Amino acid sequence: MPLSQPPAPRYQIHHYPATLIETRVHRRARPLTMRPILPQDAKLLERMLDGLAPETRRNRFHGAIRLSSNHLLQMSNVDYRSHLAMVVTTEVDGAEHLIADARYVVEPGGDGAEFALVVADGWQCQGVGAWAMQSLQRAATNAGLQWLHGDVLNGNPPMLSLMKRCGFALSPDAEDEQVVKAQRRLGAQGVPLPVVRHGFRSWLRRAWSASHQALVR
Repeated sequence: MPLSQPPAPRYQIHHYPATLIETRVHRRARPLTMRPILPQDAKLLERMLDGLAPETRRNRFHGAIRLSSNHLLQMSNVDYRSHLAMVVTTEVDGAEHLIADARYVVEPGGDGAEFALVVADGWQCQGVGAWAMQSLQRAATNAGLQWLHGDVLNGNPPMLSLMKRCGFALSPDAEDEQVVKAQRRLGAQGVPLPVVRHGFRSWLRRAWSASHQALVR
């Protein structure tokens, strides 16, 4: 689903929301990590998006577009307040790979946000998308948002099914018959957040150090 990008924010690493980091062992017996995106993820994000099948790309961006380097930088340099992006990663042959990206951009007024989700083709329908959406909803609730909404193509049954499972109401778009509106009112603030495991604190310190050159002070 398309998601308009705000102007590139002033990125400050000390606002990194480490409490959103989670890990799971997938049924493939492979550890997965969900974490807020970092500036150095631009290349990983580009690799994932370049590997999407044409239909998957169309479902995410509502067109077979290729993203510019500037757009990728905007997607990976977020302020975690008006724009939050969560990525799911795993290791393949010792290298980190992105397998999903879920994000929201807060709208004027500050009580709602537009979300977007994409899962790499080889990881679809395996619970990764549901996990990412649950994390995104929890983060939005704790940020004080009242609504999440997004546009889904009506030719994307797996996404429409996921939206129903995640508690979103679906309705036709009055202006575009190819689009279905997905909207959900969020719960009360204070949803418990996962505890950051000790091992991730050392990982986070390494990530912060690696991103030092990308900071805008």
